Amino acid sequence: MDYTTKSPALQRLSREEGKWIGYQLKIKGFTQQTVADRANRSRNTVANVLCGRISSANIYAALCELLGYASMAEMLTSVRRNAA
Repeated sequence: MDYTTKSPALQRLSREEGKWIGYQLKIKGFTQQTVADRANRSRNTVANVLCGRISSANIYAALCELLGYASMAEMLTSVRRNAA
């Protein structure tokens, strides 16, 4: 994991975490564009976050909201538990 900070809200995702989150979005009927619209960012920025190239607190907040998590730390805990 490549941390940009110790805060779970601003760490970059691993490729596997991004794939799992992308899959969760898909099965709930959301697209990267849905996340981008909710976060007021571009779809390309969402793709870069899910690939682990960058981090974005706004996109993380939108992901948590859409997927029903209270925080990024809670979502990452779920990702790590289910991806193993």
